[in-house]
Amino acid sequence: MIFEQLKARGLVEVVAPDLHRANRLMARSQKDLKTAQAIVGTDSEWAYVVAAHAIVRAARALTLAEGFRPRGRDQARTLLQMTAYLVGEEEVSMVEDLEQVRKKGQHFLEAADRPISLYELEATLNIAEQLVGAVTKRVYAKDLQTRLL
Repeated sequence: MIFEQLKARGLVEVVAPDLHRANRLMARSQKDLKTAQAIVGTDSEWAYVVAAHAIVRAARALTLAEGFRPRGRDQARTLLQMTAYLVGEEEVSMVEDLEQVRKKGQHFLEAADRPISLYELEATLNIAEQLVGAVTKRVYAKDLQTRLL
């Protein structure tokens, strides 16, 4: 179980769920995704980076809503692993893909020396749409449950 492994290595800790912050991150993640889709024809590399940020923001929102917080140096990777675990392999069987998207987006921010193909961009937008959609449902459902209590 990925959670137990991450916890044993000190990369994730259990905290009180923070639905307020999770909802704000989800709203921003959705806005990032729309922005990425809007600028595809203008700047495909930047659209890729924005889509990658939408993925990481959604991952952070989900972990906060579920009551987890990443620790240590490589928090984005931990977030993506936790998200795959929380959403389920049938929804996100692509931890490696998510990590590759994150790394490539980060590399572009730092070096901007490798172009991103239209195929990669379309695949990333598709992954982002699926993940942000799945996480949005889960986070908002959790918030509705809390409001009923």
